[in-house]
Formats: sequence, structure tokens, C-alpha cells
Amino acid sequence: MVSKLNYLEFKNRLKANTQNGNPKSFGTPFSILSIFSKSRKKYIGEINSVSFNLTENTTLLPIPYIIDGTYKSKSKSTTEISFKIKIIWFGYLWIRILPVLALGLINSLLLMQGNNIKTEIFVIVNLFLLLMFLPVLIVSRKKKKMIGDFCKLFEI
Repeated sequence: MVSKLNYLEFKNRLKANTQNGNPKSFGTPFSILSIFSKSRKKYIGEINSVSFNLTENTTLLPIPYIIDGTYKSKSKSTTEISFKIKIIWFGYLWIRILPVLALGLINSLLLMQGNNIKTEIFVIVNLFLLLMFLPVLIVSRKKKKMIGDFCKLFEI
């Protein structure tokens, strides 16, 4: 892909919008630990003169994807960029496995109560637990938005 920005403009915009840090740790639930050192920059990651690894700089609902790419000067007015989206496996599995485990554990505890539990309570608890699957939908939308914002910011 080609950016309409020249090499220096692209590199400067990349530095201006990226906080230095490990993107793999920010795509997991442990990113909440950085809530007090929150930067206003859009991305967090690692940048050098030919490549970058970025993820969204968010603590509330981290996105388990990294934009991994390279860039080089194509002409005086454009920059050639190639990037791919990689999965941060711990964060990716966390939002998919945790709800299943919670659903199974809570239902096991409720069923162990036997006849002492009312059907209404069982249904209400299960409906509440189904809300834990909402981050799966949110993350897929955030991934599309992250790619769109990246392309828009760097004029790709």
C-alpha cells in the first residue's frame, strides 16, 4: 500500500501518535495496570526507522490485535507501507474463554444447590452471564475501526 505522506512526514506522524511501550502487554487485560500512566497518544508500540508494531492505547477494553508493518520511501512524495494484523493470543483467548468458564462454573454451582434454587433466579443469572460474551462483538468492531483509523491517519 502507498501513503500519500513522504517518508519523513510518515515517520514524524508515527512518532507523534505512538507512545513507546510493549504492544503485547497492552492487548491483554493487564493493560488496566497502566491506568495511571495514561498517555493521550492514539497508539502504543515500538517504532524504528523501517518497521513498527502498534496497538490501540486503551485500558478499559483492550483490543487483542497488533498492526505489524514496515515502511520505506517510494518516491519523494509517497511512502510504501506493508502491514498485517497479528493476534495477541493471551488477550484473544481471554475474551473468548473467560465467559465460557464463568458460565460453566456458575451454572455448576447453581445446579449443585438442587431443588433449593428457583427457576427465575437461574434464568436471570444465565442472562447476566451471557452479557460476558459482548466483548467478543465489541472487539471485532474495534478491530475494523482500528484499521480504518490507521489508514485515515497515515493517508493510505
